[in-house]
Amino acid sequence: MKMFDREYNITDPVKILAAYLESNRFSYLSLRRRAVIYFSNNKWTLLACTVEAIVSDIEPVEAVASKCYPQAVLFEDRLSNEGLLDFVKQVSEGHFCLGEYSLGATNTHRQWTRERVPLSNNHMLHASQVWSARFDDVNVNSYEALLAPQQPYYPDLFEAVKNWLPFPVYHGSSDSRKGEVILLLPETRAYLADATFKGKVIDIQVAGTELNKLSLELKGAWWDEEGIHHFEEQVSNGLAQLSIPEFANRLEYVLADSEGAIYDRHYEDGYRHTGLGRKRIVSGDTSLVDIVREACRNGEGLQVEFKPFIELENDKLKEIIRAVVAFANTQGGRIFLGIDDDCGLLGIDGQLAKWAKAEPNEATCERYLGAIRGKIRDVVQGDPVLNFMQTVVDDCRIVVIEVSAAKEKPISIRQDKSLYIRRGSSNSKALPEEWKAIVCSQNNFPVFQNP
Repeated sequence: MKMFDREYNITDPVKILAAYLESNRFSYLSLRRRAVIYFSNNKWTLLACTVEAIVSDIEPVEAVASKCYPQAVLFEDRLSNEGLLDFVKQVSEGHFCLGEYSLGATNTHRQWTRERVPLSNNHMLHASQVWSARFDDVNVNSYEALLAPQQPYYPDLFEAVKNWLPFPVYHGSSDSRKGEVILLLPETRAYLADATFKGKVIDIQVAGTELNKLSLELKGAWWDEEGIHHFEEQVSNGLAQLSIPEFANRLEYVLADSEGAIYDRHYEDGYRHTGLGRKRIVSGDTSLVDIVREACRNGEGLQVEFKPFIELENDKLKEIIRAVVAFANTQGGRIFLGIDDDCGLLGIDGQLAKWAKAEPNEATCERYLGAIRGKIRDVVQGDPVLNFMQTVVDDCRIVVIEVSAAKEKPISIRQDKSLYIRRGSSNSKALPEEWKAIVCSQNNFPVFQNP
């Protein structure tokens, strides 16, 4: 049984991909291809391209026209299953067309890699298979602004990629996916939806479009000072229970069927976590500095949001409030003030001094946090549990606002008819059909399933 990891140099990607498309044919509505290309050295070069399976509860399905600039194109079209298989073959051979634009590979090693990723990942908002092949060797680190009549403005190519492609997290010029073709193929047949810790027992929720058709189990292990301890628990009606002692220092399990196929995975120890996030293992030695550093390593995601210093009278404060509400309605999370979108430490001391008209120290920061707390209390309907903290990392003062998942939902914003939830690294408006899931979830996190 293969674990969640990468499979390199796939020899027959078309055959393996065809099997995925057949087994998941009811999991998505369409295949959307998007790309950002630019004209340089008398040829079109690929900055990034994705083909994503559109799942109706996450993205609208309407097609959007490509956006053309003098030296760059933000391209979109739709592919059939057969069209996707043909596209994968063309990428492997080193040449494909995006409409009228012809692209030839500059990378001579275009082998496909397949990675199975859990729910919380930097590629998409589902547990999924992520296929990738490097097509172009991209050397661009900056680019002129994208400007054209009747088209939106972008200050550079990387801002265009961040907006145009569906990645929840994108690191701009330092992102390792430059020049790649990436297939984002969700695993919606069965996936881990939630884990609730109750004493020594963890209640696991499983969801998916074929939940009632599959014979599923949780297979894994926990560790203590004596070593590894194995377990296997059957999933019944979308639920399973794990008994994990308090002194366990590592926990790992996969969601698998009776044939050994893996659908999702969860991992956590005192320092790292994937999948559903940190649910059971807590390191007593983990400091706030460690938490900040871990967030910078992993980037924004389902439970992490970065912001600069926020002026209390600025419209940007609304983004903090929406993040608080979205975290409270979903799985909880942390808002970091003083970190930019590229995971860089900015600190807040300079702006804090101007705001307070005083020295930027711990007491001044506490006054600032008290003012934010008051603003949130004035406009938020409900009782979110918040913890305001501050620390200094590499001479940068960082604020951390920790938001717990609300016990009584929904949490909302007064005078705002929308209900916000967390999707990937975004605070999104819940669809009407999702309201019931949020309201009825109470102590459990809402589970958003496909129709």
